[in-house]
Amino acid sequence: MGIPNGKYDIELIRRTKELIQSYKGKYNLTLLMNGILSLIVLPHQHNARIRKLNFMNKDLNDIPEIQFVLNSPNFHFDRRGKNNDLKNLLTRIRNGIAHQRIESISEDNKWKGVIIQDSHNGNIGLNLELKTSELRKFAFYIADEYLKELNKKASS
Repeated sequence: MGIPNGKYDIELIRRTKELIQSYKGKYNLTLLMNGILSLIVLPHQHNARIRKLNFMNKDLNDIPEIQFVLNSPNFHFDRRGKNNDLKNLLTRIRNGIAHQRIESISEDNKWKGVIIQDSHNGNIGLNLELKTSELRKFAFYIADEYLKELNKKASS
């Protein structure tokens, strides 16, 4: 089934989330890492170019659902003179993902999480260490908030 014109972002996020939730195979982390492009990067990019959504402008300290991100081990976030908001954090995460500055965290020879970094000219702008369950929770939060705000805008 094709995606209706103008609904690419909505459908890709919805379908990706559904795939990750329903998948029961041994490659669940691989699927999650591939899905991050739809669940985190797509909302960030569409917000910057098209959507201008309010939830992206929230101060990070005012979002209880993601405090585990700010409290993650070795968390470092250089705002670089910009706001302490979700949009800026997602910019750093997007850069780390796009530039493949991702490392796995292993325990007992099993993949337990990821480290995502963003750097510019050797300066670390982001160091984020999340367990796979936390990465999933964060990605779903971004996707859900994106879809929720679009639904509100559509119904007004």
